[in-house]
Amino acid sequence: MKYAFYSILLPIALVMGFFVQTAQAEPLQSTIRVGILSNQENVLISADTKFEILNGETGQLLVHLAAGEKATISVKGKTLSINGKLTKAVKISVLTSKNNGEHYIEVNKKQYRGNIDIHITHGSAVLTIVNTLPIEQYLYGVIAKEMSPSWHFEALKAQAVAARTYALYNLNKHQNDDYDVCATTDCQIYDGRESEVTQVIKAVDNTSGQVIMAQGKVIPAYFHSSSGGYTENSENVWGTYESYLRGVVDYDQNSPLYKWEKKLTTNELTAAINKAGYTIGIIKAIELPPLTSKPMNTPERGVSGRVKVIQFIGSTGSAQLTGEQLRKILGLKSTLFDVSVMVPVEQAVDFGQSFITDKKEIHRISGRPNEIIVISGFGWGHGLGLSQWGAKAMAEQGPQGDSTYFKEILKHYYQGTTIKKVF
Repeated sequence: MKYAFYSILLPIALVMGFFVQTAQAEPLQSTIRVGILSNQENVLISADTKFEILNGETGQLLVHLAAGEKATISVKGKTLSINGKLTKAVKISVLTSKNNGEHYIEVNKKQYRGNIDIHITHGSAVLTIVNTLPIEQYLYGVIAKEMSPSWHFEALKAQAVAARTYALYNLNKHQNDDYDVCATTDCQIYDGRESEVTQVIKAVDNTSGQVIMAQGKVIPAYFHSSSGGYTENSENVWGTYESYLRGVVDYDQNSPLYKWEKKLTTNELTAAINKAGYTIGIIKAIELPPLTSKPMNTPERGVSGRVKVIQFIGSTGSAQLTGEQLRKILGLKSTLFDVSVMVPVEQAVDFGQSFITDKKEIHRISGRPNEIIVISGFGWGHGLGLSQWGAKAMAEQGPQGDSTYFKEILKHYYQGTTIKKVF
């Protein structure tokens, strides 16, 4: 079937799980507590060398185990048990006899450097497991989960510095749970020794202790996969102005999600909007300024063109949504997108698709059979800070052999910052 296209532009933001700002810890420290598991009824512990289990509050030795021996930790009433034997502890610490970073503790058959603490989750009869280790070793288990270890070394170094900076900024983010950061996309993905790769370890070691700073403080070094050609200002995503999070030209054209597409029928779009609680009846029109060259300057769009607000007009009412709200409703990759309406050519006569009024584009939806709304989007993520695909391109196109070029990448995406070694 042949279709006629009528364009209207709509972006939608994908906040890639990413991150809530928290107060910076002072002074900066070189260790971190990672919440690796929660809501566990029991946990299996072992190690590749001799290890001890201590009462985490008193330091009393509870049990001494040989390399390869296993211990099952469970909640019994209001205290913990080890291999079925009740203790008086509500928190235990698992320590290896040789804590030099080369040995590991095994938690549910996954290996972790450093030490392990297990405590009864506050207000529940389940367990929280915390891995405490040097930040540098923590990063060994982070970077390959955030960026392909096969990418250019300067890009990996830029990612290592951004990840280190983000971790330091977020110390105590989960202090109510007795750890600093979690091991998911809510913080940064961390998988212990399971995700360590030689090239990643080298990138972390080559940038050891280096962080991104502005006005003498560690910044929240947000990063995302791909911006779609232009990053965004912080106030247009999180609502807070930050001088170092300014929209800049991106070089992510080789990203597999530099462009993406989603198709919906008018009925599907109407159902999704109404299901989300916006009872506006059948959608008749969408109102949004067109996407133009960057940087943009309209109340409805950010500098990159990402949607801040979009208007839906229905048969029984209207609703103004933020780009982020619409992204969640439709499950889009980002808030940067255009919209077209496809209708069979034979139905396109006198269709009256769209018109401009007060610098806004109002797109009419007829609800006719076979009408399809095509969302043509750009980028993946919230668009703040470092674009990983952009960093890859900069590293590949930059001066080869320059071992400091990762700093230029970082200074491009985090405007007006300095790179400083803090430990």
